[in-house]
Amino acid sequence: MTVAIEQVGKYLGKTLEDSMGRPVGKLVGLTADVKGEVTAIQVAHSDGEVAQYQITVVKVLEDKLILQQNWRVEAEGLKREREIITRRKQALDLLLKDGDIEQVEFDEQRTRYEDLEKDIKEQCENLLGTLKQVEWKLDQQINDLQGALTNNKMLYSSSEIDEQTYQTVTESIRSGLEIARKERQDLDNIRDHLSTIEPMHEKSTIPTAATQKSPSSDVVVIKINELA
Repeated sequence: MTVAIEQVGKYLGKTLEDSMGRPVGKLVGLTADVKGEVTAIQVAHSDGEVAQYQITVVKVLEDKLILQQNWRVEAEGLKREREIITRRKQALDLLLKDGDIEQVEFDEQRTRYEDLEKDIKEQCENLLGTLKQVEWKLDQQINDLQGALTNNKMLYSSSEIDEQTYQTVTESIRSGLEIARKERQDLDNIRDHLSTIEPMHEKSTIPTAATQKSPSSDVVVIKINELA
């Protein structure tokens, strides 16, 4: 993905959101190469820490920037790669069926795509391990929010907080719960998809050409990297 300084620079000093719409921090700097292509961004978080993120996890929209989680970006990338390989294998089968490709070349191409599928499967298995940790953190977050909601009700029922405070805090907690549950569902969907990805080890059942009867933020910091 190529992103020009002009595409991201206009958001300097503005707040970034994550994929769930939660504020992440303020964009305070860019790192770009001598061609004017952004390679990383610097974000100031609410605790004052400034962190750097590779441009590969940034989604540039018309009106804002979205800072995506690494696991989400990796999963989407693996899904796209798998879909491309599947379509190309189908195209190879059609070429062989129509007699537009030699058997030797077909076998070489088919083997290459099957090897790529094996690599994708290994990456999916590694990512599934990462998702287990993300899942645990989300479940813990949901449990904590549910506990806070119950505690808030208890304090209100015992007249230890007034109604306005109760309503304000409850609304905030419920909003957090809704977002966390939505992200948990997203994670489940991604995990289910990754679990279905299996490499195709078998060769094509398309008959060979020989056996076919007939072919049918506020601070602006721009760093310029030197070209390697």
